[in-house]
Amino acid sequence: MHHQLFLTANMNDATLNYRHLYYFWVVTQEGSISAAARKLEMTPQTISSQLAKLEEQTGKALFKQVGRQLELTDAGRSILPFADQIFMLGEQMQQILASDATPRQRFNVGVADALPKIVAQQLLASTHSPQTRLMCIEGSPDELMAKLALHQLDVVLADRPAAHGAHLRLASQALVECPVMILGNAAQTAQYAPDFPASLHGAPMLLPTRNTALRIQLDLWFSDQNIVPDIVGEFADSALMKAFAIAGIGLYPSPMIAGNPIPSSELRSLGHLAGLYANYYALYAPKKINHPMLDLLLSSTQV
Repeated sequence: MHHQLFLTANMNDATLNYRHLYYFWVVTQEGSISAAARKLEMTPQTISSQLAKLEEQTGKALFKQVGRQLELTDAGRSILPFADQIFMLGEQMQQILASDATPRQRFNVGVADALPKIVAQQLLASTHSPQTRLMCIEGSPDELMAKLALHQLDVVLADRPAAHGAHLRLASQALVECPVMILGNAAQTAQYAPDFPASLHGAPMLLPTRNTALRIQLDLWFSDQNIVPDIVGEFADSALMKAFAIAGIGLYPSPMIAGNPIPSSELRSLGHLAGLYANYYALYAPKKINHPMLDLLLSSTQV
C-alpha cells in the first residue's frame, strides 16, 4: 500500500479532503483510474467515487472522457500544479524522516534548446553543491516558460529575456555576454584561417535556426560585412551542430564564455566575430524566498 499523510482544509466554507486530492493526483500520474487503482491497491469504483466527491467539493469537473482516454479539464489542469507541489513535498518529507542522511535539495533548471551546452554547463557550475541535486530539462523557450509559470521549474536559461506579459509574471536577468567564435575541425580551420573573417565568404557554414537570437545577430553581422557564407545546415540543437562541425561538414559559430577552453579537442578556432556578442538570460518567477541556487546563479552575473 502506498502511504501518504492526509489533512483537511477549509475551502469556500466546505472541507477539502486531501485524501481525495491525492487520488486525483495519482490518477494524473498513472494516466487512468484503473492504473491508479492498481498502484493504490484499491478498486476502480472506489477511486471513481473519491474523485466524484472531490469534484463535488470543488464545484468543478476535473476530468472528461475523450474516446477511451481520460483527460483533464481546464479546472483539472489548473489545480494539478498545486497537487504536484503538495504531494511531491510530502514524499520528500517522508524520505527525510526515513533517512539519517541529509537530503539533496532539487534545483529544477530548464535549458532552452538554442543555448550552447558548454555555456549552460559553465553557467550552472556555480550552483554545484553537495546539498543540491541538479535537474535539467531541455526544450523550446515557450514550453519551458509555461513550466516556469506553473512553478515546475526554478529557472530557465535562454537566449532572450522573457516576453512582457502580465499573465506570466516572469522576471529576466542577463547573466553573461559571450564573444562568438567560429570553430571547425583542423582541416577546415587551416583552409579558412587566412584572411579571416573575409574568408567566410562562400565558406560552408552550419548555423542555428532562424528563430534564435544568435541567428538574427549572425545574419545582420554577415550582411554588414558583405559576407555570404554557404549555409550547408541549420540546427535547433547546438550539440548536433557541433557534431557536424567535428565531422568536417562546415564551420559553426559558438558563443564562448571569456577565458574558457574550446568545447572539444577536435575543434579549432578561426577567431571571434568582432563586435558580435551573444547574451544569455536567467528567466524566473520572483518569490519572496527564492531557491538558494537561483540566488547564487543571479549573483554570478558576468555582464
